[in-house]
Amino acid sequence: MKQLTCRDIGVDCDVKFTGETEEDIMAQAAAHAANEHNLPAISPHIDQKCRAAIKDIPETPAVAA
Repeated sequence: MKQLTCRDIGVDCDVKFTGETEEDIMAQAAAHAANEHNLPAISPHIDQKCRAAIKDIPETPAVAA
């Protein structure tokens, strides 16, 4: 599992993106940037910054009901 937050790249925002791949994360981040931060397109510089900040996180095991 991978994770990125806006704050990881210096934006004052606590939204967290999680996904299986870097592409999953970037798709979520691009949609959020367009809707919440008035960035209709991710520049190459921001793309690079985001990809560098994506972290691998341990997967939480499912809890049986």
